[in-house]
This record gives sequence, C-alpha cells and structure tokens, in this order.
Amino acid sequence: MNITCPYCHSESVSRETAHSGNANNLSSMAGAGIGASLAKSFPSPFSPILGGLAGAVIGGLLDSIIQPSKPQQSVTFFHCHNCQRNFN
Repeated sequence: MNITCPYCHSESVSRETAHSGNANNLSSMAGAGIGASLAKSFPSPFSPILGGLAGAVIGGLLDSIIQPSKPQQSVTFFHCHNCQRNFN
C-alpha cells in the first residue's frame, strides 16, 4: 500500500516516531539559584558553588516528590520528503 502526501501528493513519504515525555528540570534549576543566593548571604564557610549544588539536589528531590514522572509516549506520523510537511 503506497501512502501519498495529502498536501503535494508525493509518494516520497516515510513513517516517523517522536517521543514525548516529562523533561522538567525547572525545580532543580530554581533550587540551584536559590541555594547560590542563600550561600552568598551567609558567612565565608558557605561557597556559592556548594550552595548551588545543594539547592539543585534539594530542588530535584522536591520535584520528584511533588510531580510523579509520566511514562514516555510515542507518537507516529508520516513525513513528506518533497514538501517537508508532517501528517497522520
């Protein structure tokens, strides 16, 4: 069975698969910024680098507790090599 593009009617079509998942590192990045800022305000034993690392770890842990990970889903579609458009 030949599949043709609905836009340009070309037969130069391939089946593609894209994966969509949960790639949210916002909490660990925000935690790193907050940790570095707090470490700057404390006396010298706390380095901003150590504060940033500690904030990133704590932010990542909070993110994994608050937002459970979603399974990765795959989406199948067709790609036309002639007009470079995607379709189902």
